[in-house]
Amino acid sequence: MTTVEDSVAEREQWTPAERALLRRATEAAVWGIPAVNYELMRSVMAPAGGNGFVYWSKLLDDSNQTLTPNPDLIYYMAFMDPGADGPIVVDIPPGTDEHVLNGSICNIWQVPLEDVGRFGADAGAGAKYLITPPGYDGEVPDGYLVLPADTRRVYALLRSVLPEATQQALDDGLDYCSRIRIYPLAAADAPPETPRRDLAGQLVDTRIPYDIRFWEALDRVVQAEPWLERDRPFAEMLASVGIVRGREFAPDARRRAILEEAAGEAHAFLRDHYENDPPFTERSRWFFPAGADFVRGQGENFADGQVYPYTDRGVVYHMAFIGLKRLGVGQFYLVDVRDADGELLRSSEHYRLRVPAGVPVSQYWSVTMYDGAEHTFIRGNTKYSVSSQTPGLMVNEGGTVDVYFGPSARQGREANSIVTGGSETFELMFRFYGVGPEVMRKTWALADVEHLPGDPSRAS
Repeated sequence: MTTVEDSVAEREQWTPAERALLRRATEAAVWGIPAVNYELMRSVMAPAGGNGFVYWSKLLDDSNQTLTPNPDLIYYMAFMDPGADGPIVVDIPPGTDEHVLNGSICNIWQVPLEDVGRFGADAGAGAKYLITPPGYDGEVPDGYLVLPADTRRVYALLRSVLPEATQQALDDGLDYCSRIRIYPLAAADAPPETPRRDLAGQLVDTRIPYDIRFWEALDRVVQAEPWLERDRPFAEMLASVGIVRGREFAPDARRRAILEEAAGEAHAFLRDHYENDPPFTERSRWFFPAGADFVRGQGENFADGQVYPYTDRGVVYHMAFIGLKRLGVGQFYLVDVRDADGELLRSSEHYRLRVPAGVPVSQYWSVTMYDGAEHTFIRGNTKYSVSSQTPGLMVNEGGTVDVYFGPSARQGREANSIVTGGSETFELMFRFYGVGPEVMRKTWALADVEHLPGDPSRAS
């Protein structure tokens, strides 16, 4: 087993060039996180390509090991390649009050080309979105919402938001999603059937590996995609680690070891940043894992040449995926990793979150638990969230809701409890769907998570 002392001693033997390689590779890894995140999802879910959907016909369970997924709605995902296939149509049917679609179409850097559905460009009325490849100058017929892509490949994450937690709502949502189509513009006169592949129950593991596989995924991106002007300096950094377009990535054992250490260094840096992010409001420890520059940059494709918050971007996409153009309108998210005393949330302990009354949402709210190290559903668990739609949810007098976390459910409050399972630490994500203005104005705030020592069955 390699100790910290062994690692330090080994580094002291490195040449100046090797130490520089470690520094450059660490910085390149922080920058490359969102593209690696995308590439892992693409290679696992849609390795054969094609303009079709992967989806889950059931609410997600722990066989879905993607980063911080939502277990309370339907996921439809598509990985498309307009760079190879030409302009691609994503045909969204009109929504209804019962069948609300929230979604986004992003480039490989997780930058949204557009949001779709009720809170997107079509405002729930449906539309034909036309994704064009980089440099496209061909004819665009009337009747399309055009999304020029700056990467050859793109992907879409579409969420059918269920109005209630029932099988009928799930079936109706799946029926609605079955009418969404994808096809090349060249086939618009007679669109082919859209392929759909159900991943329910299949192991889908897209966790980011901080070893040589990280660099192999980043190399696949570099080989397939154009360099964006803002990223030109990283071309030199990657060349120094052996990733160059048109060349085989084949590091020797020494370089491989340095690259794996760099990936680990990048992960540790992002994790420390994440665990110590400033709170969203002064009233609790809940935070959004990025600053205002990132939020603005995502909506503008980082067009401001004066700032490029790729560190915040790395923090977000080491634990999540997909970008939103209108963050804080259709969806918003807050994260917590510490209790009211500032201690990390431990899976061996018991906690309570008292959700204030009147959560400002037009759809629903939820709080979901994830493994604190992996940012995924805790393996072996069968329940991952409590929401305003949870059957049997107990509401306190005055409208507050107590949600419990720990190694066993709160007696008499099982519907309000999430069991921590086999993780060492856990993290929480609070989701707002149909975000009320009070959230972003910070006139409404979540309470801190309270540590509950002693018997978990004691009265609250």
